[in-house]
Amino acid sequence: MKQLFGKHENRLDAKGRVSVPAAFRAAWKGAEPAMTLVLRPSLIAGCVEGWPLPHYAKYEAELAAMDETDPNRQGWATKVYSDAVELEIDAQGRIMLPDHLAAEAQLTEAVCFLGRGTHFHIWEPAAAAAFLAATRALAPRLTFGAPAA
Repeated sequence: MKQLFGKHENRLDAKGRVSVPAAFRAAWKGAEPAMTLVLRPSLIAGCVEGWPLPHYAKYEAELAAMDETDPNRQGWATKVYSDAVELEIDAQGRIMLPDHLAAEAQLTEAVCFLGRGTHFHIWEPAAAAAFLAATRALAPRLTFGAPAA
């Protein structure tokens, strides 16, 4: 499955549906299940995460590996299952944003999709711009791999 790139803006319709960016749908072409997503509140406040079902399986595997009595497991189970919604992309390439997730990201008219490699974020456009500006400001201090000695 190809990675998800770019910034894409679309509008919510009166029923709460939004088109998933064509570039994202093209990246999933031929994948099985091709049009199933998991949406959940992000660990980053103010946005919703969208995961193609095959990529979301990593969270399920990590959760299954945790001890049943671990308090962290309870928090992750809520994030992975209780706060998440599995949905299908319709024939027109749209998803229906559940009310609780639209409220999480204060989505009312326009939405901004940000590619994140294996998944995407859905932001209110002004919040997306602020997030991008803040993360770009961090870029000069970021390192890949092991911390610098």
